[in-house]
Amino acid sequence: MPLDLKRYDVPGHVHFWTLSCFRRLTFFWNDALKQVVIDGLQRLQREFGVCLVGYVIMPEHIHVLIYPHRRGAAEPTRISVLLHAFKRYVTHYGKEALRDLWRRHHRLWSDPLNRWAHGEYGRHSIWNKRGYDFNVYRLKTLLEKLDYCHRNPITRELVDLPEQWPWSSYRFYEMQDRSVLAMDWDGQWPILW
Repeated sequence: MPLDLKRYDVPGHVHFWTLSCFRRLTFFWNDALKQVVIDGLQRLQREFGVCLVGYVIMPEHIHVLIYPHRRGAAEPTRISVLLHAFKRYVTHYGKEALRDLWRRHHRLWSDPLNRWAHGEYGRHSIWNKRGYDFNVYRLKTLLEKLDYCHRNPITRELVDLPEQWPWSSYRFYEMQDRSVLAMDWDGQWPILW
């Protein structure tokens, strides 16, 4: 990934994040690790007051649509601050969950992850160093990115229908299911938060 990528903290923009796991390892295959991601997103909602628009958790990456403004604030919270807080949370509690699984089973769910746990890759990071941050400033683009998130598990042949994947915002929008993670966006554009 290029090192000269820039983030643009523009008032009123939604951000579409793509965050990949270190070496595309399937850290988020396990539901306990997916729950750590959910908890990290809830932390952004609680502590930073951002508007969570959509997400999907895939085995080796995640996508997040986020409006990085605290309710009523004219200026956004810097994306670098949000990304740092989120990735740090998931790294800390994700490793804790991995250690717990290792103690119980003496292995993880794939040979590459077992090699990672033994230190064969040198670093014990969960995330790739850089992610992808895309500014969204049109409703059409936002809906395309949201649909992309919801279709990702089908494209990857993890499920046949989007409602079968509980680890995305699809069930919230289409079934009013708040059981995994409630979204903040009410469908209005521009977002009034």
